[in-house]
Amino acid sequence: MKIAIVTDIHHGPQSHTKKPGWDGLPVLERFLQRARAEKVDLVLDLGDHISDTSHDNDYRVASEVAAAFAGYDGPRVHVMGNHDVVNLSVADNEAIFGQSMQSRVVDLGETRLLVWQPGVQLSRQTGFPAAAPGLGWLVDALMEDERPAIIATHVPLSGHSQIGNYYFQRTPLHSTYPDHALVREAVEATGRAALWLSGHVHWNTVTNVRGIQHVTVQSMSERFTTMPEPAGAYADLEIGNGQFSITVHGEDPFHARLPFRASGVRPWMRPLETLEARATAPELEAAGA
Repeated sequence: MKIAIVTDIHHGPQSHTKKPGWDGLPVLERFLQRARAEKVDLVLDLGDHISDTSHDNDYRVASEVAAAFAGYDGPRVHVMGNHDVVNLSVADNEAIFGQSMQSRVVDLGETRLLVWQPGVQLSRQTGFPAAAPGLGWLVDALMEDERPAIIATHVPLSGHSQIGNYYFQRTPLHSTYPDHALVREAVEATGRAALWLSGHVHWNTVTNVRGIQHVTVQSMSERFTTMPEPAGAYADLEIGNGQFSITVHGEDPFHARLPFRASGVRPWMRPLETLEARATAPELEAAGA
């Protein structure tokens, strides 16, 4: 099975590290041509289609991105990112891309893709809203089927370090949800997830958390890791024979091959208590005796 992945296109005006005058639509067209030639099973877009400015301009540039995707005649799934909802509503995004932007399950035969869409409205002061209000749907969806599941979100929930990240080293609360640990624990308790795909942080990472491989894919328009040229990134995900491989193409190449299995197949031991707690445990046992 093959999934073609693109994220953080940021079509629109100059912003942050984006190269002045750079147009990502030709790169997006090449990505879709490759997906067509490779006969992938699904095209997955992880959000942040635009660099936001105003409602009218955001609607226009998002429509240009959607028009490029519309030329691809195979199955595709779109996720909303934080820039997609600054000036546009969920209904606007659904109208532009011609599909639901709600959480949903996509059957992929040997696996399932759980497209989870918690809130992505980002506050400069407080970061993202809590993801827990949508957690019930995610846990229920995981428990409905024993096949190892892939989860897709715009924002990662691995809690991985942001040291060295241009955007998030000094503002890590903007890189994930405030309750990411609670969400992970609930997902891990199901034992059903194998792989978690995200964008948002504009770099390639793999973080194994208790048997779930959390993967972030580089932004198509980013260049803080690839100066002076944009990364032009997009990825191929292949799953088969109990493994997955992900290959990111462009100026920031990346490749990883790891086991693909539900985390409950080989449960991890829980981390040890703190040294202080472990030191007092024998004393408590003795007192109880």
